[in-house]
Amino acid sequence: MKHAQQGMALIEALVASAVLGMGLLGATQLTLKAMQTATDTRQRGVAQMLAQEAMDCALSGASCPTQDSVQVQGVRYTRQTRMAPRGNGLQDIQVTVQWAAVTPWAEGSNAGQTSLVWHSSVSPLPGWVGR
Repeated sequence: MKHAQQGMALIEALVASAVLGMGLLGATQLTLKAMQTATDTRQRGVAQMLAQEAMDCALSGASCPTQDSVQVQGVRYTRQTRMAPRGNGLQDIQVTVQWAAVTPWAEGSNAGQTSLVWHSSVSPLPGWVGR
């Protein structure tokens, strides 16, 4: 009976190590995915703030740059504002913010151009308003 049990502790230890290793690998992948999602969310939030600034400037009627570039937390964002007449006195406004989304620790990740586009329309105020 003693000979049948010989080496079983070693096999149990190897199986336990394999199971533990697979669990740690899963936890590592989950952590990396969470970090990638947090980075993507932060970059999209910055892009939305920049789009809101450009949209507010365009709606205010002030002279705003049609294209500019801003670097925030190591990421370069390019925003572009286009205004075009639509008819009936309406004017379409489109703000596009683009950035290169890079997540170095994500599997298979490479620099991909990501963009956010906001649209709005505005009607000029009648001449009698504010006089």
